[in-house]
Amino acid sequence: MYRGKKRHEMPPHIYAISEAAYRSMLQDREDQSILCTGESGAGKTENTKKVIQYLAHVASSHKTGTLGRNKEASQMDGSRSLPRGSSMVNRSVQYGELERQLLQANPILEAFGNAKTVKNDNSSRFGKFIRINFDVAGYIVGANIETYLLEKSRAIRQAKDERTFHIFYQLMCGASEATRADLLLGSADQYRFLSGGAIPVPGQSDADNFTQTMDSMTIMGFTPEESLSMLKVISAVLQFGNISFTKEKNQDQCSMPDDTAAQKLSHLLGISVLEFSRAILTPRIKVGREYVQKAQTKEQADFAVEALAKATYERLFRWLVHRINRALDRRQRQGASFIGILDIAGFEIFQLNSFEQLC
Repeated sequence: MYRGKKRHEMPPHIYAISEAAYRSMLQDREDQSILCTGESGAGKTENTKKVIQYLAHVASSHKTGTLGRNKEASQMDGSRSLPRGSSMVNRSVQYGELERQLLQANPILEAFGNAKTVKNDNSSRFGKFIRINFDVAGYIVGANIETYLLEKSRAIRQAKDERTFHIFYQLMCGASEATRADLLLGSADQYRFLSGGAIPVPGQSDADNFTQTMDSMTIMGFTPEESLSMLKVISAVLQFGNISFTKEKNQDQCSMPDDTAAQKLSHLLGISVLEFSRAILTPRIKVGREYVQKAQTKEQADFAVEALAKATYERLFRWLVHRINRALDRRQRQGASFIGILDIAGFEIFQLNSFEQLC
């Protein structure tokens, strides 16, 4: 109902904003951007998804008037919270591969980059700029996603009544027995990195969301090997938190009395447990032109393990975004324009704020 209408002709709606940007891009031949900003929980991410749904609807090059596509289109819809009947997308379009993948990018990014906070059950813990490319006729020809300031510290520590990223709980609740065996998974209460936020989200099923995340990755073109490798990294991050060190008597250096977690981690990442243990307990340091091994204190070893866990998760997230872009970033046609949607992290002030919060 908003297509082809001017903003003053219809009630205020995010679709009207999307239509205005789309028409301005076509008529003025200028790139457009839509900025979604506000406090945490204001609805920025939900509105971002609706902008993408609208543009995928009006700019799809695979249109059909068949009403019988309701079920298929609904399955392609990347929004978990969209009420039935509220989107025109479900009734009038059969998406092509590119549009389907564009809609499925959101559930994947939400699983790996969103978390429950005291203010928002699905809070984006990173910012993103989604660039949708169009050809001269106004059809979608590609997309690209840039992300900013992932709150990687959440992977190892959460405030009271908060959770780490959704994917950890989805994996715990939704993985099959065979997958759990491959990933060496235990129960949620066995992991220190989950102890601060092992609470359910009202109205959400982590098991069902895990199925949707894996289905979205399949539509995006992830191979089974890629998906399993990503889950192995998730399991390895949890194992980092179970590594414990003990201070040696009469010495400042520490030791690792139980290397069970280190062995599991090394198996998941495909590295040598001996080399990993040496790198943590007695890392090589360059002194002049030579390298020497320096024993670490318990505090230094704990810090190193947590830093590695954060860096590992951040690298996984960056690879994930790169892999999504590889699927979406098709070759642009000459004269293409774009519409950008900026979804920045919400403004928050807590009693205890992390470095990422201050940025």
